[in-house]
Amino acid sequence: MEILRVENLSKVYGNGESKVVAIDNISFSVEKGEFVAIVGASGSGKSTLLHLIGGVDRPTNRKSIY
Repeated sequence: MEILRVENLSKVYGNGESKVVAIDNISFSVEKGEFVAIVGASGSGKSTLLHLIGGVDRPTNRKSIY
């Protein structure tokens, strides 16, 4: 049973020359009972991803988290 689905999730901060793409078109799902680890280098978007999933921040695109 799927408990989380993320489709085409993106988050962009700023615009023009100051534009930063923190999350770019990420899709994944998590099944009940699965363990998931989010790993990556500093500045790779781990906290941004968690903030988006948790509803602390809003994605640049709509209808991405179910």
